Amino acid sequence: MKYSIIPLLALASSVLAAPHAHAHEHHLHRRDPAVVYVTQTQVAYVDGNGNPITPSTTATQAATSTSTSQDFEDPSEEFEDGKYKCSDFPSGQGVISLDWLDFGGWASVMNQNGDTSSTCKDGYYCSYACQAGMSKTQWPSQQPSNGISVGGLLCKNGYLYKSNSNKKSLCEWGQDSSYAVNNAKKSIALCRTDYPGSENMVVPTLVEAGSKKPMSVVKEDGYYNWRGGKTSAQYYVNDAGVSVEDGCVWGTEGSGIGNWAPVVLGSGYTDGTTYLSIIPNPNNKNSPNYSLKIVGQDGATAQGDCSYINGKYSGGPGSESDGCTVSVTSGTANFVFY
Repeated sequence: MKYSIIPLLALASSVLAAPHAHAHEHHLHRRDPAVVYVTQTQVAYVDGNGNPITPSTTATQAATSTSTSQDFEDPSEEFEDGKYKCSDFPSGQGVISLDWLDFGGWASVMNQNGDTSSTCKDGYYCSYACQAGMSKTQWPSQQPSNGISVGGLLCKNGYLYKSNSNKKSLCEWGQDSSYAVNNAKKSIALCRTDYPGSENMVVPTLVEAGSKKPMSVVKEDGYYNWRGGKTSAQYYVNDAGVSVEDGCVWGTEGSGIGNWAPVVLGSGYTDGTTYLSIIPNPNNKNSPNYSLKIVGQDGATAQGDCSYINGKYSGGPGSESDGCTVSVTSGTANFVFY
């Protein structure tokens, strides 16, 4: 079988070793997928000569529960500048509060100098989280010259203002091309990085056992651009059974949570193609308490073979350090946990 050994996200300096390290490189793409053909009725895996290969049936089983209508709630109101006090978190319209961080619901609070605060206050950008499948729309076009990123609403004279006036709502949907499907026995917390912003892995997607949630597949061609590099979403995935409150935080060495979680996922959409990756976390060499595979759905056109089964990555030489990637040009491919 032909394998991919180049991940979606370049991780040489990506898996952060200290808070606020701002390693932008982990949101950039490198792609070299192998070949997988998805027919109308089944996923057909083939080797380099076109000979069929039969995959494991366990990974291809679908979760019985489907996403709810709340997973696809479109923002119906524009955010009004100067209406909300900086002390009032603007929940709703896709925005969710991260109460366990003790920042008043915010994902992070930072100014252009890189100074941080536990409260949203004048001169600071107050970054926020969006529900599963969505991404925040607010960040200033003028970013700090020292290489850090800032994002969120600007607190000015005690009130909140958009930092990106081109977007009227605070959250927007990504490409509808991938889901996290949980066939494991316990819930799984996927923790997306707050980017642009602190880059801490605090933005939650909780997938209950037997259910699925949309991945945030960032539409990169119109999203945040850092020095010419496009932005994808990155998730740190905890062991099954770890709660959002315990897992979507900055972890400590050996904790196995947050930046020490055992698995990293990447998702993005550019030039008509969705790129999905499973990537090792060099901070944690231990296997998670589940296996994971990217599975193309009926009718999808996908390239690549990517799985992490019993502590082993597919992808041939180099995959243990680089992970693996699948590209999808039509339809959907899911991250299936089991």
